[in-house]
Amino acid sequence: MSTPMSAPNFATTLRYAGHDLKRLRRDLATLFFSIGLPIIFYILFGAMQEYGDIEFNGGNVAAMVMIGMALYAGATGAVGAAGSMVAENRAGWGRQLALTPLRPWQLGIAHFLNIAVRAILPIAAVFITGALTKANMQPDQWALAFLATVVCAIPFGFYGMACAMLIPSENTVSIASSSIVILAFAGNVFMPLKESLLGIGRFTPMYGAQALARWPLSEGAQMINGQQLFIVDPLWYAWVNIAVWIVVFVGACVLLHKRDRNRA
Repeated sequence: MSTPMSAPNFATTLRYAGHDLKRLRRDLATLFFSIGLPIIFYILFGAMQEYGDIEFNGGNVAAMVMIGMALYAGATGAVGAAGSMVAENRAGWGRQLALTPLRPWQLGIAHFLNIAVRAILPIAAVFITGALTKANMQPDQWALAFLATVVCAIPFGFYGMACAMLIPSENTVSIASSSIVILAFAGNVFMPLKESLLGIGRFTPMYGAQALARWPLSEGAQMINGQQLFIVDPLWYAWVNIAVWIVVFVGACVLLHKRDRNRA
């Protein structure tokens, strides 16, 4: 007798996840915004700038820029994947899947894998571009920064889900993905903020994610626009920011899901 997590069932889950990911090949716009655009931003703001060569904690400023752009890329991929799932379920795809032998836990794992892959691929693309240009870090910093960036990007899938449930529109996923640009600017991801603006940016969703993703290199240093290039924030700033915003995003998803079920 097979168990709920038996090998055949898990293999079926992986096949469905793979089939779901194949559709990404037809979505060139998503590929560009989650992979192509962050690479272009890194080249413009990091690889092509003279300040990118400034040495810093065993690496350089170009690597700091690269990590920020990789986080933006991964968050955009996660938001797009999660938002698309909600939109497809609303369009009736969920009812079609209910007629298949796939169980809820299998769909949950497949959806998580979809979001994870859609986040990891853009992050890897930006890191590879950085390694081929002027980004420089120690080997352990490369590995830790990559893992931290992936872990910090995936939770933005909850933001994508909340946006898709809040505004049931064909353009919701595109709007949610595009809004990551605004959050990235506010969170000190793209360009160094003035110290006064960073005081506000610390309360925005991407501040904690970028601070933690960059921590293996930055050790808390935040690039600012002023006479001094960096200021140092304690690690707990990042953890509190991430924890609070994950609770907000997950809570919004739960409340909106209950609202939709009550309407049904």
